Amino acid sequence: MKGINTESEDFMILGVVESPDGLPLDSAVVYAVKENKAVITNNDGTFHLRLKVPSQYIHISCPDYKDTLLIAETLNSEKTIKLYRKLPDTRLSPLEIQDINMSSFQTQFEKLPLVRNLVPQSALYLNRQVKTKRLIPVQVSFLPGMGSQQLTKGLNVNCFSLNILAGYSKGVSGFEIGSLANITGSNVKGGQVAGIANIVNGQVNGLQLAGVFNYTFNQVRGVQISGVGNISNNSVKGLQLAGVSNNNKGIVTGAQVSGVLNTNSLNIDGLQLAGVASIQMGEITGCQLSGIYGIASDVRGVQLSGIMSHATHDVSGVQISSFLNKAGKLNGLQLGIVNIADSIENGVQVGLFNIVKNGYHAFEFTKDETYYCNFMYKTGGKRLYSILNAGIMKDKAGVGYGIGYIQPIYKRLSVNIDAIYSALLATNTSDIYQGEIMNLRLGVNYRILKHLTLTSGLSFNHYDPEEKNDTKGSVGRISFKGNSSNIISKAFQDNNKVMWFGWFFGVRF
Repeated sequence: MKGINTESEDFMILGVVESPDGLPLDSAVVYAVKENKAVITNNDGTFHLRLKVPSQYIHISCPDYKDTLLIAETLNSEKTIKLYRKLPDTRLSPLEIQDINMSSFQTQFEKLPLVRNLVPQSALYLNRQVKTKRLIPVQVSFLPGMGSQQLTKGLNVNCFSLNILAGYSKGVSGFEIGSLANITGSNVKGGQVAGIANIVNGQVNGLQLAGVFNYTFNQVRGVQISGVGNISNNSVKGLQLAGVSNNNKGIVTGAQVSGVLNTNSLNIDGLQLAGVASIQMGEITGCQLSGIYGIASDVRGVQLSGIMSHATHDVSGVQISSFLNKAGKLNGLQLGIVNIADSIENGVQVGLFNIVKNGYHAFEFTKDETYYCNFMYKTGGKRLYSILNAGIMKDKAGVGYGIGYIQPIYKRLSVNIDAIYSALLATNTSDIYQGEIMNLRLGVNYRILKHLTLTSGLSFNHYDPEEKNDTKGSVGRISFKGNSSNIISKAFQDNNKVMWFGWFFGVRF
């Protein structure tokens, strides 16, 4: 290395960097620590660097070679700098493992289109080779390749950074604003505001505000707000707010709010709110609200969706949708048209179709005082179930829905109580709707075989005909005998309500 005094206030060092066998190293970084200046060696290994202070450390590094630290303090000597290869070691220290992980993130960071097209490759390379950072009060940048710090931008942590179009720095400890993009190679403490994007290859502690998207490779502690999307490759403690989507690969403690889609790979403790869909691969403790579809591994709280709520494992809380709810094990409430669960440990399904794979299923055929044949499909938990009902009488048919409860008494013996609401439909006239029947049935059941049970019991019934005129019908007296079909026909003709006691017997499969 040779020093040349070119001007009274400048000091130029020149030299060549070689390998031990004399081959030039064309990618070595020569870095003046005190003045924060750097150059990369040419194809022949040569370099020159203009300095103001001769007595300072010169740090030289190259991939696969050991770093070297020298002092440039003479004006007349020339020196060839030899770098020695690192000895291979199959055992990795914790620090080396951490470096490998950081290198992986660095590679992903550098492959992003905005980073690849805006940041000079020499600045990215220098940032990889020189493991240092310097606190700079102010950085002004037009583009990452232009501005106040040139090649060493990737080594600087800025207290205030003004990027007229876009800027690149090691980190932010204060505030950064860019009309297009802010690109940061490490952590941000404070705030970032960009017209298009904030990209951080590190942790954010504070605020990220972008017109299009925020992309963070490490943890976010604070707030991410964007017009289109927020992406975090680690956990979020705070708020993610996006016009279109939030994508997080870690744990969320706080809230994810988006106009269209939320996705998260691990757990959420808080709120997940999306206009269309929330996709939660881990457990959610809190509330998941989705306009159309919500899915989570486990739900401990509330899962509410416009069309479908889906928990692949356990629900401990409430699952609500306008159409379909699906869960593994249910401990709580499912409310929807169709409710499906693998099992119910301590909960209830409320809906038109309630299906429990490991629960109660029964097909029941009975004869009673009203219908020639009455068919019921009962499905639900081990005790509480829902009922789909269809019955046929002389010139009418009944179609209904109800709920029931069954209680074992002793071995093969059990009792059940069912409440059923049915619409009565005529089969021989254009005036189809004939009113409604409500039944309350108390049954005693005896199981003969594993899938064959005899059932019999008493019922209390109420019939309300369709009103044909302005004269309101009166409630008829309770009947204890007779054919209820005749009672119903007469009540329909007279436009009267009627009640009666009945009976039923049949079989259940």
